[in-house]
Amino acid sequence: MGATTRFDAVSRELYGAAPGEFVALREWHVGEARRRGEPELADRIHRLRKPTTAAALVNALSRHQEAEVAALVELGERLRGAHRDLAGGRLRDLTHERNERVGALVEHALRLADGRVGEPVRREIAATLEAAVGDEEAARAVIEGNLTTALRPPDLFDAAWLPSRSAPARRKSGQAARREAERRARAARDEARDAVRRAEREEAEARRRTEAARAALDEAERDLSRLSR
Repeated sequence: MGATTRFDAVSRELYGAAPGEFVALREWHVGEARRRGEPELADRIHRLRKPTTAAALVNALSRHQEAEVAALVELGERLRGAHRDLAGGRLRDLTHERNERVGALVEHALRLADGRVGEPVRREIAATLEAAVGDEEAARAVIEGNLTTALRPPDLFDAAWLPSRSAPARRKSGQAARREAERRARAARDEARDAVRRAEREEAEARRRTEAARAALDEAERDLSRLSR
């Protein structure tokens, strides 16, 4: 068995182990490789990262529910085909199937963990499985079962399967949003311009009233001064 083949076998074993056993098992394999006089292999094994809880549970699914995981990945291919064809009815049916399959696999992962994980881990497992549906590279990573962290679905993953959100529709929606934003900006500008004009008129009127009041005050003070002599 060559070094590459041994490394692949060790990786498969490590990422199939329980997270709590990972470090000890990894270091044991590091020691074995060094004892066989394979320092490069030992270093490669030592660099293998311990998986997060969610990643470890998805790795376990790839081993214990291999057929179901493969079916989920195949569903992703059908979904992408339906999306390209803009087949609305088929998209809705496949999206429903996707949700059911992801939900069932998440529940199985939680059973593998004996229910000892919280909602954040549950969400990470679901996101990783959805990523396997939406992206071919993510699908390969999930099937290989050597994940170290949870995966994220592609941007706008859910919206991508809705016929009303096809690329032309999204462009039209974006253009409509820009037109609406421009309309609102113009309306705000016109309103502000009117407000400035009103304020300027009111300011001019206030200045006239102030000047008239000051003139009346000056005249009253002069009259009072004459009467006081």
